Amino acid sequence: MRLKLTHEDAPKHKSLVTAVGWYKTGKQYELLSVGDDQECWKWHVEGSPIAKLCSCESFCTAMAWMPSGKGSDNAFALGCADGTFRLISEMGREEKKVDAHRGAVIALRWSFDGSAIATAGEDGIVKVWSRSGMLRSALAQQSHAIYSVVWSPDCEHILFACSSKIHLKSIQAGQKQVEWKAHEGVVMMLDWSFVNNTILSAGEDCRYKIWDAYGRLLFNSAPLDHVVTSIAWSPTGRQFAVGSFNTLKLCDRTGWSYCRETPDVGSIFSISWCNDGTQLACGTGSGHVVFGSLVDRSCTWQNMDVTLDENNTITVVDILNETKEELDFRDRVTDMSLAHGALVVNTNSQCFVYQSTNWNTPHVEDLKEPPMLIVQCPHHFALVDAMGIQIINYEGRQLSTIKMSGLRYEHLNHQTLSVCRDAVALVDPSQPKQIRVFDVFTGRPMGNPITHKLDIIRISLNQHGSGSDRKIAILDKNKDLYLTQALQADKTEKLGAMVDSFMWNDSTDMLVALMDEKLVIFIYPTVVFVDKDLLPKTQQSKNCTDAGKYAQIVSFYGSNCTIRKADGSDLAMVTTPYPPLLYQHFEKGQWEQAVRLCRYVKSPELWASLAAMAIHQRALDTVEIALAAIEEVDKVQFVAHINKLPDDVLRSAELALFCKRPDEALNILLQNKRIYRAIKMNIRLHRWNDALELAKKHQTHVDTVLAYRQQHLQQMKHVETNDEFKQWAGEVEVADA
Repeated sequence: MRLKLTHEDAPKHKSLVTAVGWYKTGKQYELLSVGDDQECWKWHVEGSPIAKLCSCESFCTAMAWMPSGKGSDNAFALGCADGTFRLISEMGREEKKVDAHRGAVIALRWSFDGSAIATAGEDGIVKVWSRSGMLRSALAQQSHAIYSVVWSPDCEHILFACSSKIHLKSIQAGQKQVEWKAHEGVVMMLDWSFVNNTILSAGEDCRYKIWDAYGRLLFNSAPLDHVVTSIAWSPTGRQFAVGSFNTLKLCDRTGWSYCRETPDVGSIFSISWCNDGTQLACGTGSGHVVFGSLVDRSCTWQNMDVTLDENNTITVVDILNETKEELDFRDRVTDMSLAHGALVVNTNSQCFVYQSTNWNTPHVEDLKEPPMLIVQCPHHFALVDAMGIQIINYEGRQLSTIKMSGLRYEHLNHQTLSVCRDAVALVDPSQPKQIRVFDVFTGRPMGNPITHKLDIIRISLNQHGSGSDRKIAILDKNKDLYLTQALQADKTEKLGAMVDSFMWNDSTDMLVALMDEKLVIFIYPTVVFVDKDLLPKTQQSKNCTDAGKYAQIVSFYGSNCTIRKADGSDLAMVTTPYPPLLYQHFEKGQWEQAVRLCRYVKSPELWASLAAMAIHQRALDTVEIALAAIEEVDKVQFVAHINKLPDDVLRSAELALFCKRPDEALNILLQNKRIYRAIKMNIRLHRWNDALELAKKHQTHVDTVLAYRQQHLQQMKHVETNDEFKQWAGEVEVADA
C-alpha cells in the first residue's frame, strides 16, 4: 500500500494552512481548509479548489466538523487566535461566536456522538461546551498551554496533552485523573480511534507512539528527522498518517510503515481523513493543501494475492495455478476482503461477491448505506453499515440483518465482531465486558449476554462444529486468554496469560497464540471443559523470538501459520501436520485409526488430545488407551471403574464427575431418580450437609448418611460439632457402618 499525493502548483492560501476537514454534501465528499490568511476554501474530492467559502475576523488555529449524521445540517467549529471559537454553517454563515479562552484556542474537537465540543487553549484550560456553544464545565487547569485534545470513543473521557505528559480525565465530577509521561519533549498532537480504541501521540522528540486505552505503550517509533507535527487515525482504524517537515508517512495500526512520501511543502500541520478511509488531506506550511489517495491496497489468502491499483482495477493472482484476472470497477472501491475462496468488494453504493471458481460473474448487491466493515467466515460474511449488520452468503443472498438498540455500529472492528456458520458474536463498545451472540439465520439474540470480569480486547468464534460445540476465545485487557461456551455463559475457562495475539484454525478446533515470545498451539482447547489437568499436555510450543514485540498472527490454515512482525514483514511458521489428521478421525468416529495414528507419531500431546476428544464423545475404551500412553494411572483406573458400571445413567454421572462437574453429575442422578447414588456421591465429595438434606427431602437413607458420617469422624479422630447431625443422630438408630 502507498499514498498517491497531489496538490495545486500555486497554493490558494497565502500563508500556512492550519486546519483541514472533510464533510459530506449529498453523496459527495468535499474538503474545507483554513489558514493564517484568515480565509476558508472549499475543495473537490479529487483536489481541485471550488471556491472561497468565507473570511474570518481572526487567525484560525483549529477546525472540527460535526460528525456526519449527528445534526440536521452540516456545521463546523472554528478555533481562533483571539480566544474565541465560532460555529459556522456549511454555507459559511457564522451562527455563533463564543468567548472561550484567554489567549488562543489551540485545539477543539466534537465528541463522536456530536453532543458536545471540547476546547483547549494557551491558558492551559480544557473546557466542555454543548453543541450550541453553552459552557458545561471547565474540566482541567494546567500550568502550560494544551496543544491537543480528543474524546474517548464512549464520549465519557477527554484526553489532552500538556508539556511531555498525556492526561485522561472523566467528564463526570469526582473521577480520578490519569496521567503518564509520553515523550521527552512537548506532546504536539493526539488522536484516539473510536474503532480500535487505541491512542496516537506525536512529540517534539521526533517520535510517534501508540498507546492502549489504559496508557500502556504498544509501539514506539524510531526518531524522524524533524518534529512530528501532526498525526491522525483513518476512520477504519486500520491505518494512520504521520506528518512532519516535508514528510508524510502512512502506517499500519500496529505501527510499521507502509510508505514515506516527501512532498516539498514544509511542515504538515493537520491531517484529515475522508469518512470511507480511502483518502486524506493535509494542511501545510507552504499554503498548499495536499491530497493523498490510498493505492496498491492488497490482501492475501493462501495462494491468492489481490491488489487494487490507482485506476480502480483489482488484479487477482493465483500463484499456485499461475493465473491472473483483472476486475474493473466504475465507482471508487472503498474496501475489499479476501478469504475462504471468496473476494468481497465494496463501493459506496454496491457490494460485489466473487468466487475463486468464477471471476467473470460476481453477485452484486445494491447498498442503502456505505459499508464500514467486512468480516468473512467460510460460509458467509458480515457487512456492517450505519443501519446494522447484514449477513450475506457467497451467492449474494441476504440471510439476516442484526440490529441492536444503542449499538454504535461504526465502532465495531475485526477484533470485536466475529462470524461463524451459525452465530455472530460482538462486543458492545459501550459495555466492553459483555459479549452478545446472535443467530445468523434469524438475526435474533441467542441467550443472555456473556459477561466477562474485565474489559474485552478481542473475541473470535471457532469455525469447527456447530450448535453446542460453538466456542468463543476471549482476550481481555490483562492479556489473559479465555475460552467460553457461546450458549453456556457460566462455562468460562482460562487458557493462558501474556497473550499478544491468537487465531482459530480455519478447518479444525486448533487454536494458536503468541504467548511470551512463544508460539503455543492448543491442539484441542475444549479440553478445559473436559479435564483441565490435561490442558498443558495438549499444548505444543515453538520458540518465536524472531517475531519480536508487537507481532500479530494474521493467518492459520492447515498446519501453516503466518505472523506479521512489528516492521511489517511476515514470518512463516509450520506446526505439526498430525492434529488435522486426528481431527478427521475424530469427526468420523474412527477411534481405532486415531489410536494407530498416535502410536505411529508417538507424541504425548497427540495422545492427550485424543484422550480429551474421546472423553467428550464418551469413547471410554479409547480414553483408557490414550491416558495409559501418557501415564495418567489414576485417571486410567477411574475410567476403568466407569467402564464397569451397569448402565448409561451411572456412566454419564461418573464421567461428569471425572470432568470436575459434580453439580452436573448430581443432576443426572436426580433427574433419573437415582437418589441413593446421589446421596453416596455427596458423601464421596464430603458434601455432608447436602447428603443429609437430600436424604431428608426424599425420606430415605438418613441412617446411611449418619453411619458414613460417624465412620468418617472416627477415622479422622474428630467429634461431631454439627448441630443438625447431632439432632438426627439422637432420633435415628444407626447400625455400625
